[in-house]
Amino acid sequence: MESALPFVAAKAVPGIDPAAYHDPEIFRAEEERVFRHAWIFAGFTDELARPNDYLTRRVGGLDVLVQNFDGELRGFRNVCTHRFAMIHRAPRGNGMLRCGYHGWTFDRDGVPYGIPGNEANFGLDREGRCGRALTPVAVGVCGRFVFLRVAAEGPDLGDWLGVYADVLRHASEIFVRPFDERSMEWAANWKMGVESVLEVYHADLTHPTTFRKLVKGDWRCDYDGAHSRGVTGVSDKSARWWDGVSERLGFRPSPILRDYDHLHIFPNLEIGFTRGAVMSVQTYDPLGPDRCALNLRLFLADPDGDSGKGGPAARRLIEEGARDLNVALLREDQEASELAFRGCRQTGRPALLGQNEERIQQFHAVWRGMMEV
Repeated sequence: MESALPFVAAKAVPGIDPAAYHDPEIFRAEEERVFRHAWIFAGFTDELARPNDYLTRRVGGLDVLVQNFDGELRGFRNVCTHRFAMIHRAPRGNGMLRCGYHGWTFDRDGVPYGIPGNEANFGLDREGRCGRALTPVAVGVCGRFVFLRVAAEGPDLGDWLGVYADVLRHASEIFVRPFDERSMEWAANWKMGVESVLEVYHADLTHPTTFRKLVKGDWRCDYDGAHSRGVTGVSDKSARWWDGVSERLGFRPSPILRDYDHLHIFPNLEIGFTRGAVMSVQTYDPLGPDRCALNLRLFLADPDGDSGKGGPAARRLIEEGARDLNVALLREDQEASELAFRGCRQTGRPALLGQNEERIQQFHAVWRGMMEV
């Protein structure tokens, strides 16, 4: 994907208007202009491996689903064309694309092929049934990452991801075993959550015993299209520890993601890599102008799992340590973000972004472009 304008970082750049974080009208416009037109991360192919496996998500204020039809992934609005009921109600599962209200059942093209009492009560022929097809949603796959796009027109996924598609494909080969998944609700706008991971300026005071001890503190940034990447060196102590763990337990860490490497895939997907051995995948999903859900998944570069070198007990200790560190770090970010959100509702003056917050500058530039403000 190419940006409409090249991004150039600068000193003392005003941020977006504070109302952009809390105004309900802006939030509704954001759902339409940002979330329905961007490719939104939905899950992993592992969750959709079997016929009839499905995932449901809410994207841009709309309920959507992606489902496996004999090996092919198809996406639709998750609203029955009979009388508006949600078809799949669980976040994930396995089952035919059948509405639980009256039993209308849909095929891979979204056309209702099973309508209880059709002949007696509806009389829909093939043309009539096609006229009641579900609204399609675009599905794209990069490695094991599955994305959805609500808008009918737009760039394909490869163009959208740009050079960072290679990172996702590489990560998909290394990080095949999740060991933790959780969701946390934040009393803050989703953009506050995203911004909390786009700079390390706050690390000394907000994360003195967590993230700050993990990294050296330098911050190297690059950009492609709507997205950005930040890399900082892992501290010597952390590097030795993770290298030792990988050796003792037979991990197969990434040979190229050797620092703390963070990808921001606009608008709300955040992927962090630590010493090539751990991957965190986070989304900050809007629940309203004043709330978001942080959804977190953690992976180890440990394809053999409990059958691998070192045994399950040692793995549990490593998993617990990595989980506890990530959760503690995110709780610290949550507190800072919720307080900043409280403050932004009390002023009309934008934030002032320094050169060391350049990724937030770029995030705001992309947001303004999609919002046309």
